[in-house]
Amino acid sequence: MSSHRLENTTTCLPIAYGSVAFYLGKKSDEYHTHRWTLYVRSPNNTTATTDDNNNNSDSSSSSTNTNKQQFDLSAAISKVVFQLHPSFARPTRELTEPPYEVTETGWGEFEASIRIIWKECSEERSTILTHGIRLYPNRAPATSADPSAYMNTTVPVVSEKYDEVVFTNPKAEFHQSILNGYYPKDNKNNHNGNNNNKQQQQQQLSHLPYPLSNEPSVIAHFRTYGDEDDVKAMLVAKQFLEGKLATVKERLLRVDGELEEVKRDLVLWKKMSAEMAASSSSASMGGMVGTARGGVGGGGIASGDA
Repeated sequence: MSSHRLENTTTCLPIAYGSVAFYLGKKSDEYHTHRWTLYVRSPNNTTATTDDNNNNSDSSSSSTNTNKQQFDLSAAISKVVFQLHPSFARPTRELTEPPYEVTETGWGEFEASIRIIWKECSEERSTILTHGIRLYPNRAPATSADPSAYMNTTVPVVSEKYDEVVFTNPKAEFHQSILNGYYPKDNKNNHNGNNNNKQQQQQQLSHLPYPLSNEPSVIAHFRTYGDEDDVKAMLVAKQFLEGKLATVKERLLRVDGELEEVKRDLVLWKKMSAEMAASSSSASMGGMVGTARGGVGGGGIASGDA
């Protein structure tokens, strides 16, 4: 296959990485309170996407797949290197095939490094991720040092992140290997609307060539990513915003009514103030005239006496 780069093309590869930690309960000791698994996996129900802005490119590199699929990470990844806390016997773990995960026991939380090395044909730099392994829930009570007081062995602490690795102008071979890594495979001869075929596709959706994890208890707590969750979240956000807007609109109407009332009171106050000022002015003028007249009469009497 050609090793040239596809100009004006971006390929997006969704991944999920994180940790699932179980409290060991009565099986725990001072140095082994939890059993945890650190991993990089293919998200459930993700969508394969590729964008080609070059109108002169062939159709094989300009397709956009909108079916719900999972990705076989081994089609793009050469190996994953996990760097654990130096207190572990083998702090560096390399995995060359999926599932890409490390399971250990310990007592403390720490930040691990995950280095994803892509296939050699990609000629891409490795991707480095960091993840804090969490053993205790966010709202763990600070007053109790005994985890058994607020944790049980069946409900784990899950800390997972979703991310998308974007390859700009990827090598043609690597680009095609990514497109070929999605499951279920496209089968143009299978689009006959048969219910059995639809059921088979749904079954294939969760069946990669390997398990998502070697730990069944961990798989049970993997999160699912897809448009349905996004739509639900947007509907909730829409309802929240509509409620807020209705409240703000009601407040604005109430304020407008109060403002009109204040304006009417202000006009009335100004009118009353003007009338009071006019009345006060008239009374003042009358007093001045009376005073002037009394002064003249007094002068006359004084003059007569003289």
